[in-house]
Amino acid sequence: MSIIADRKTDEVTVRRERPGRFCIRLQWQKPGEIKTPIGDMEVTSFHYYCNSFKVKGGQYILSITKYGFQQESKEIWCDAQVLRYACNDEEDDDHESRPSAVSMFINEEETRHQLLESYSLDRWDLKDNSFRNPDREVLTEIAYCQTKNPNESKPLTCLLWLEFETIAGGEKNALKQLTELYVQQNQCDVQFNLQDDQHIGGHSHILVARSPVFAAMFQHEMKETKTGQVSIQDIQPDIFKQLLHYICSGRLSLLLTETTAQRLFEAADKYDIGDLKKECVDFLLLCIRVDNVINLMAWANIHSVEELKEETLEFTSYRGKEISLLKNWRSLMKNYPEVFCEATRRIIDRMSLPSKKNSTPNGR
Repeated sequence: MSIIADRKTDEVTVRRERPGRFCIRLQWQKPGEIKTPIGDMEVTSFHYYCNSFKVKGGQYILSITKYGFQQESKEIWCDAQVLRYACNDEEDDDHESRPSAVSMFINEEETRHQLLESYSLDRWDLKDNSFRNPDREVLTEIAYCQTKNPNESKPLTCLLWLEFETIAGGEKNALKQLTELYVQQNQCDVQFNLQDDQHIGGHSHILVARSPVFAAMFQHEMKETKTGQVSIQDIQPDIFKQLLHYICSGRLSLLLTETTAQRLFEAADKYDIGDLKKECVDFLLLCIRVDNVINLMAWANIHSVEELKEETLEFTSYRGKEISLLKNWRSLMKNYPEVFCEATRRIIDRMSLPSKKNSTPNGR
């Protein structure tokens, strides 16, 4: 075995997204490498390591290892592990200072959002060592952008989320019991008829308290109030069910992806669920990449999400040379000329600045 390098992270940014939820962005330009001879072959493992970042009184270590590439199976295996160690004995005894859930993205791609499993009090590991897409087809890359050479390493970005309990025991139990009413479909007094002949029950009093739109629907002499039946044909069933779950519990029962965040924002916007809209936008702000920035820019413009639109324009101003070569750059010009003009102006303004070393926001 030969160790080429033990590569530590180049950049770590910790951001509090909301009470009890922190997002840690870690970036590596080049991994460490370990070459291991196996028979007549030599297998190269890539290692990404962060030896310390601090969140809510605890110090954390993150390690990611890509290894065991098999060309014939087109499978890449990956280990990821998060370890926590307390700063002092007092914090070590504080249960609330430990995360209740840990999840991560690898290179910010939808199919990489993974929930880590707790193996001990202060350790979380990847559940499934192989990264696969939702159809269970084996993916051909992890942080390597479909390189034909498995031994060719490229920069890696990891988004790590730590979630902590933020409510007391009594509040937590009350919220859990309210959520169970929806999950178990108990005592429902309204039925939503969804696409594909699917149905889901709801509780009108909770809906009225959480949504001005539902309040207007159920507090007036409308058809829905009299029949207890509501037809929802413009929202996908899974998205609407998540919307109801969020209304009852204040959280989603699934991990967000770029697509689900957009669809959930649209549903939350229709029913005026402001906290869910903010959570979706906060997530999408972390998903901006060269290959999706134009689509996100157009989507943000359509739905008047000014914060996301501004961030995509700023990102484009730094990466304009690459983005302007994309196929959908012309589509942006044709379909959203005002956004295209603003993006072009930002690129020109950035290029006309005095020559100096510029880097994209957040190191992108």
